[in-house]
Amino acid sequence: MGINRNEMIFLEFQKTFSNLPIIPVAEIEKAFPGFDRNALIRWQKKGYLQKIRSGFYRLTERMISSDRDLFFAANHIYAPSYISLHSALSWYGFIPEGVFTTTSVSTRKTQEFKTPIGYFSYRSIKRELFFGYRLVSINGFQFKIADPAKTLLDFLYLNPQYDSEDDFDGLRLNFWEIQDELDLTLFENYLHLFASKSLDTRAKKPYNFWKENAVAV
Repeated sequence: MGINRNEMIFLEFQKTFSNLPIIPVAEIEKAFPGFDRNALIRWQKKGYLQKIRSGFYRLTERMISSDRDLFFAANHIYAPSYISLHSALSWYGFIPEGVFTTTSVSTRKTQEFKTPIGYFSYRSIKRELFFGYRLVSINGFQFKIADPAKTLLDFLYLNPQYDSEDDFDGLRLNFWEIQDELDLTLFENYLHLFASKSLDTRAKKPYNFWKENAVAV
């Protein structure tokens, strides 16, 4: 028995999006002008697709197997956003433990999502602070993640409870990794852009703490 038209359409769809961890409907309609969204319902019933959130799907055969897959998903399901905070701290090796919620910052309101592929958390920041991220390209797709300096400053800015050496020691920061990765000049430049006296005061404590302890660890 030959392949019917619907199966041919799905095979083409599968070929087009096989490398993506999740597939935005907007990208589907861009790749296939006039695409019938009812096909998404049919393909879910057949077990070909899984709905992640409204407007986002994944090919069920395409496993979500790494942080980079989750980071790509996080960037898309709530945009504009970039990976930061605990997820970025872990990505750079600044903290020793793994992270079970994918954390981001966004110019939209603070939000959390439970999805079939994991938990996603977004903290809100002002538009003028939406900078300091890099674009990482892996396996044919890209995601946005805060650079090391912005990762640390986002964390301090959004977690004012970290205010003493004991607080920072409790994070079990990897001083060697911070020393290797952190551009101190960039850290200072970013800090100036935050224009926050409170953050400036608090950031100087870990800044000096890291410098003093990195050699001693």
